Amino acid sequence: MRVSHSKLGTLEGFSINVSDTGVYMRLSNLPKVPRGAHIGLQMLESANPGIIFNTRVIHSSSSGLGVAIVDYELNGMRYTLDELRRQWHVTKTDVTSPRPRVLGFASRS
Repeated sequence: MRVSHSKLGTLEGFSINVSDTGVYMRLSNLPKVPRGAHIGLQMLESANPGIIFNTRVIHSSSSGLGVAIVDYELNGMRYTLDELRRQWHVTKTDVTSPRPRVLGFASRS
């Protein structure tokens, strides 16, 4: 994971806890970040590392940050998390899988 902020610069760390509304990240030598500060977040090993999540600091310590995800940016456009969930759902339903074979009896007329 990579975080960026005008005062912190760019730092890399790893996630400890990820949900669809927030992330807790371990970051080394992190200065105190005020609650409510806005931080950019990239998930470098995700399917689309170009997505920049706009987050808000909920918890900060010298070893990590807890952030709430506000929205995200991709290719210069800003989107809501609902749009990301919709895209994920469409992708999941687009995957075709063989239909299970149904065994039954044919009706006789």
